Amino acid sequence: MTGMADNFRIILCPVDFSPSAEKALRYAEGLAKVFGSEIVLVHAYEDPAYIMPMTGYLGPEPGLINQLRAHLEEQMERWKIAVANAGFVVRTDLLEGVAHQVVIGAAKEHNADLIVMSTHGRTGLSHALMGSVAERVIRLAHCPVLTVRSAPAVTS
Repeated sequence: MTGMADNFRIILCPVDFSPSAEKALRYAEGLAKVFGSEIVLVHAYEDPAYIMPMTGYLGPEPGLINQLRAHLEEQMERWKIAVANAGFVVRTDLLEGVAHQVVIGAAKEHNADLIVMSTHGRTGLSHALMGSVAERVIRLAHCPVLTVRSAPAVTS
């Protein structure tokens, strides 16, 4: 595996500020420590009007969107500081859009060599209806994707 360190210069880690995202970030940090990588934290958010069941478009007040973005920026800054304090070079990207599209676009934009992300482990109807952001990223990303299960597998 010669040249592997050159391949993981930039590790992109999508975060939704959940415990599963934190678990994936620990993996990203472990790899970054070995390979001397930079970590890019990415969060995707959608305009609340798009995710509310409404007939026609009735967007929230601009103040509400600004409040949402300010809250997300605060959370992202806290995560960035924690990663930086752990000794890593870190950048962040807070982008509006559909999660898998944002992750794929950000990976290209930042020239990521690896994406490390959590899976939420949805199954059955929930998975069929919502799909999987991780599955779509794996299918469409230009670089390797390491997925980290959010919950341990159920064994019998």
